[in-house]
Amino acid sequence: MAYENYEPVIGLEVHVQLQTDAKIFSPDATAFGAAPNTQVDPISLGHPGTLPVLNEKVVAYALRLGLATHCSIASRSVFARKHYFYPDLPKGYQISQYDTPICYDGHVDIFPGDEDETPTGGKASRRVGLTRIHMEEDAGKSMHDPDGSTRLDYNRCGIPLLELVTEPDLRSPREARLFLERLRQLVRYLDISDGNMEEGSLRCDANVSVRPRGREAFGTRTELKNMNSMRHVEQALDYEITRQIAAEERGNTITQQTLLWDPDSGTTRPMRSKEEAHDYRYMPDPDLVEVTVSDEMVAQVRDGLPELPRARQQRFVEEIGLPAYDAGVLTEERAVADYFEETLRHLYKRTKGGDTDAQAKTVSNFIMTEVLRVLNERDLDVEALPVTPERLAQLVFLRLQDKVSSNGAQEVFAAMMEQPDKSAGAIADERDLIQVSDRSAIAPVVDNVISDHTDKVQTYLDGKDGLLGFFIGQVMQRFDGSPNPELVRSLLRDKLEAQRDPANVDE
Repeated sequence: MAYENYEPVIGLEVHVQLQTDAKIFSPDATAFGAAPNTQVDPISLGHPGTLPVLNEKVVAYALRLGLATHCSIASRSVFARKHYFYPDLPKGYQISQYDTPICYDGHVDIFPGDEDETPTGGKASRRVGLTRIHMEEDAGKSMHDPDGSTRLDYNRCGIPLLELVTEPDLRSPREARLFLERLRQLVRYLDISDGNMEEGSLRCDANVSVRPRGREAFGTRTELKNMNSMRHVEQALDYEITRQIAAEERGNTITQQTLLWDPDSGTTRPMRSKEEAHDYRYMPDPDLVEVTVSDEMVAQVRDGLPELPRARQQRFVEEIGLPAYDAGVLTEERAVADYFEETLRHLYKRTKGGDTDAQAKTVSNFIMTEVLRVLNERDLDVEALPVTPERLAQLVFLRLQDKVSSNGAQEVFAAMMEQPDKSAGAIADERDLIQVSDRSAIAPVVDNVISDHTDKVQTYLDGKDGLLGFFIGQVMQRFDGSPNPELVRSLLRDKLEAQRDPANVDE
């Protein structure tokens, strides 16, 4: 939405739940969906006399995200106690980091000019600064019942989180959504989180204010709390920006407060006044030593980083020869990009050269149409697909050689999903889908069809070109097997046109 006279100013605080087998300070399990209060122990419940022990993998994951977002890495960082009292926080404080985060001064680039942007598409990027990335533990979960009672599930207590805080660089709800989509893609590529907002693996708080265009000073901000979908983030920000602009126009004071988004009513409602840092009475945690990160540790993590989505997208365009759109679709998920490259590797073994750009495009077409469709319909991960990269390469090779038609390839692919032990060639043979491309075998059937339908031949010659489809259908029905339809079309056109000028008859 455009805001003509006012400019929104948005900063995000995003919590990324890490995919670790144990919690950040205790050995509890972290599986999503477990029965309430079954993944707890005295440490995560804050029993007296227990001591937290830092999960080393959390530090490694923080470094992965920090390096991938161009952050500086602190050689020493400290855990702090963030005090507040709420039923789902059994210790009465949360262990977090305050004045010494492990990562700081980074950035993420977004491309608000086009949601389907590519590195070679000429779209201007927008750099969103990152103030910090720090490690912390999650709190439990309160479930409020209609009768007014509240039940508490402490399974989430101690789940490891990375909190990522942006600079106030975003200028629209859509930019905020694009940033979250980029971040979700990034944490999945790094294999540190599944980024599933519906399950709480990615949670977003948004600080938003408005100011008259041209003014440098920020307005009074409000905080939108605990939004769990990209759509809700965009909708809530749009509503709150519109509300604040209306208040400014009326001359009303905007109160700094924390708000909750109600997706059912499409409105925000106050939760509490907005806290400042001093409200939490931060203090260094006396039970945890400071985190030290050596240059060797940073180098080791950097060497283990995967090729990131933007770089991979650009390589698919520049080196593999894919169209920009295809590269964007295929690199959205790391596993799909891996599947594409593995299929291409097996295909190149079969083709041993030729037009590699065309081969890559054919593989891309199969994945974007058949593979992604099946993954969506069956709610599968590509790793669980019965059609492995090697098997898909078999099918693509048949298609490139015109041994199966486009429709035949779709039928073979569907059969391969149900028959994981059979090759594409074997299935095509069984179903009589191997195309005949021998002109000498097809030509007699073409001649018979033409001689049997002299009336329609004359109608065609009189200008009704659409009858060519009728002749093609007749040849396909009469031929014992699957003739190449393009070759049938070519032979029919040549022989029919030759009857206009007998001198052109093919001897």
